Order: sequence, then structure tokens, then C-alpha cells
Amino acid sequence: MFIGNLKRGFFARLITLCLAITLTIGLLFIGTNTLIGDETNDLHAQKSDALETLRELTPGEKREIAWGYVGAYRSAPGKTNARTAFWWNDLDDFLSKAPDAEIVNLATIFTDPTVVAVLRQLIEGKKSIEDLAKESDIPKNEIEKAVMSLIDSQLAARTEENLIEPKNDAGSFFLNFVSMTIVHSGHTDSKDR
Repeated sequence: MFIGNLKRGFFARLITLCLAITLTIGLLFIGTNTLIGDETNDLHAQKSDALETLRELTPGEKREIAWGYVGAYRSAPGKTNARTAFWWNDLDDFLSKAPDAEIVNLATIFTDPTVVAVLRQLIEGKKSIEDLAKESDIPKNEIEKAVMSLIDSQLAARTEENLIEPKNDAGSFFLNFVSMTIVHSGHTDSKDR
């Protein structure tokens, strides 16, 4: 009976979590497929409720984690990229899925200023090496090295038209680094440091 109650509680929580994720994603696409800027109080309350559900942990579980990201961006006229990744897991199991060396390898890619300049432009869609160099005012040979680094890392690809396009969540990863930087800048700029 106890196990049955635990299973029912788990599935009810899982269903609630899925509904919260769906509502959150839906709220992000309301209207013009852009992120919510000016929102009504009711819409803000719905979004807050959905996000609060995502942040809830089961009472009594000491090592539980609920973590993820959700977002959407317009990469070209009429084309929207969206990504949701969410984990609800034991903290140790969650951390074991990404060994330290893999975290460092991925993060290191984003420490190259030329890679950052390339990814900033690829958010807008496919570009040629020439366009990437011209728009960033970085020499073509440096852009080519950064692009090869992204291709080797499975984060970009060359199209048949010899354009460079993001691959395997490169845009989402880049935007997550941007959001982490914004949050971190808020901490470091704080007068309460």
C-alpha cells in the first residue's frame, strides 16, 4: 500500500510537472512567437505558477533536484527555434551524467572570443564565412578556425551552399551562457557584495 501511494504520488507529480512545462512553453509563444515582454497581471501570474511548479521538490527528499532551461528565439524570418530541457532527479544521479572533464570541454569552447562572435551571429541563421568575418570585424582565417572548432565539437555544420549553421543545441547553449552572464553580472554589479 505504501509503495502504491508513492507510485501514485510520483505519477501525479510527473503529470503536474509536464503540464507546468507545457504551460510555460505555451506562454513563451503567445501572440507573436516572441518572449513575453509586456504581459498582463493574469499572464504573469500563470507563468509564475507554472515556474513555481517546476521548482517544487518532493517533501522529505534530501538529494532531489529539479533543473533545466526553456526558451525560444527567432533564427530567421518565419523560423523559430525552441528548446526545453528539464530534469527531475536525484542530485547525485544528475551530477553523474556530466563528468567534470566533459563540463570543462564544453565550457572551454565558449571561452574563445571568436567562437562567441560566430555564435552570436548564427543565432540569426546560416551565414557564410565572409559574412561572419565582415559582421564581426574579425579576419576570415580566425573565423574559419573558430568555425572548425565548432564543427569538430558537433556544434556547427557546413551546408551544401557552404554556409555555416548551428547544430545540436549550439544556439541554446550560447543563449544559456548569455543568460548566466546576465545573472552573474547582476551579482557582481550589486552594491551588496
